[in-house]
Amino acid sequence: MWRTRGHRGDALEDLLDMTHQYYHQLKLCRIDKISTPIKVVAIDDMGMITKAFFEKKSTVDFLGIIQGVCVAFDTKETNLKSLPLNNIHAHQIEYMADIEGQGGLAFIIVHFKFNDTFYLVPYEIIRNYVSSDKRRSIPYKSMIARFEIKRERGGSILNYMPTLNEYVKYKTETLGGPENESL
Repeated sequence: MWRTRGHRGDALEDLLDMTHQYYHQLKLCRIDKISTPIKVVAIDDMGMITKAFFEKKSTVDFLGIIQGVCVAFDTKETNLKSLPLNNIHAHQIEYMADIEGQGGLAFIIVHFKFNDTFYLVPYEIIRNYVSSDKRRSIPYKSMIARFEIKRERGGSILNYMPTLNEYVKYKTETLGGPENESL
């Protein structure tokens, strides 16, 4: 078995996949998981991939549209009381900047495992922390209460839609963002 750190967020991604199926049934949005493009080099006799490499860097974990607004977001999980900035790659920040520049919404959904809480972290906040030479992480204590995301339906979905509406309000109030009151 290979040792990898590349699948740390799979449980969160699976939870969001179930959430997106639920949202899609309600005709609220279309959000898809973005696969990392790989080039298969070798396959064994049983059809198992034995050698492959990444063709290019991936962008973010999820991309889609919610009520006419493009959304792009990544997922992160941490056992720490902070989100290490080195877990957010430069190409992901660049991609989120492009989405924001085109009027979309870009963010990270982070799962703090130490207390099993979930937060939406807006691109603007990520950008501010990354551009600061003083910090190497975003502390849990800096999470904004209105951006906490709650599990619902017996824990089977992570209902981030109300939190996304709070993000839109935040952009309007704080950043002079889009005039739509909510999604």
